[in-house]
Amino acid sequence: MNALNSRSADGLIEVGGVKDEKWSRREAEQMLADKGGRGWKIKDVQVEHDMGPDTGSARLMAEDNAGKPMRDTFTVTREKGAWHLVVFTQQPAESGKESASTDKPSS
Repeated sequence: MNALNSRSADGLIEVGGVKDEKWSRREAEQMLADKGGRGWKIKDVQVEHDMGPDTGSARLMAEDNAGKPMRDTFTVTREKGAWHLVVFTQQPAESGKESASTDKPSS
């Protein structure tokens, strides 16, 4: 919330646990354009380790200065002891690896 409220791309990149690269900077700027600078206040957070000891779900409820609610569920992961929100969706695949298909399977 601090990164969104202060319109900090660096803060979003840090909490997202991604490298500061052209793609991540572009995605952070889009997040800030959509939700940044609104004075978000967290009303409730529920974290469940429903996917193992280093991966879980965080359900977030927040409200902006105008009283507009935001509810979202994020995946959280722990890497090298640090927890990160999985908020970046456009991360390129590692070199030599293919991205998973999003096409519906044929029957």
